[in-house]
Amino acid sequence: RPALFRARTMSAIDAAAKKVDDLTLGAMSSDRITVDPADPWADIWNPPPQVYKERCPHTGYLMTKPFEQNNPMPGQFDQTSDYIVSMLKPVIKPKDGGAKAKAAAADAKPKKEKKEKAPKTPQPASDEDPFVKARLVIAKVLEVGHVENSDKLYCCKVQVGPEEVRQVITGLRKFVPEAELTNKMVLCITNLKVAKLAGQTSEAMILATTCELNGELSVKVVNVPETATVGDVVGAEGVAPGAAGYPKECKSKFWDAVKEKLKVVGGVCTYDGKTLSCAAGPCVADASVLDGSPIS
Repeated sequence: RPALFRARTMSAIDAAAKKVDDLTLGAMSSDRITVDPADPWADIWNPPPQVYKERCPHTGYLMTKPFEQNNPMPGQFDQTSDYIVSMLKPVIKPKDGGAKAKAAAADAKPKKEKKEKAPKTPQPASDEDPFVKARLVIAKVLEVGHVENSDKLYCCKVQVGPEEVRQVITGLRKFVPEAELTNKMVLCITNLKVAKLAGQTSEAMILATTCELNGELSVKVVNVPETATVGDVVGAEGVAPGAAGYPKECKSKFWDAVKEKLKVVGGVCTYDGKTLSCAAGPCVADASVLDGSPIS
């Protein structure tokens, strides 16, 4: 019985609601429209019966009833679209990207006169001998050690000046016994770019001759005068030192050009046929070295 009572009650409520709808809709004017004819979705828009359109008598704006009681912006519909353009003006970019405005602003500014650049004076090509860029000095090998994981390299401590000792990595291990190299006076170039050999820093190069004797490669350290002093500069006879002195670094292209002309001539070490010597005398090659052997 309770279920039957509830069902009868709901039916009575539904019937009463239908009567209210009928009375409301019946009171509505028959000329009211439910959709905006200009709406592109008008053919598929099917609002409920109580929703309809009503045109504002002042502006012609089509309001949706019962949600809109008044035109939301009555004053704006009496104007043209200029007010919208004025609102968007700060953010609208001209079609030409503002080129005309920029050009006008540029024309308004006084133009600066361009200063004519003075023509560059061509520099004369340097006729300086590359030898003047290589700093060759008398040096002394203080210590000789082995480089780890290498059977070709020595790690030497070499004194190249009165109070200057550098580390030199040299490939003389297979050619010059350790005992023979220790405390030996040698010829070094000291201003090459610092190199890394087998992970070790090399700050100079010991010069030596190379030639083939009895089918085997022979490498001998250049012999310097017995009375020479550590730090003595070695030059080539007739080649004047550079006016600016030795550069901090002798570029590889200059050193390569020098090496091409370093040879043994008549047992004497020469550059382009000119004797290499210091204040104590000339640098010479080992007696076993063949004439014309290169020095590097």
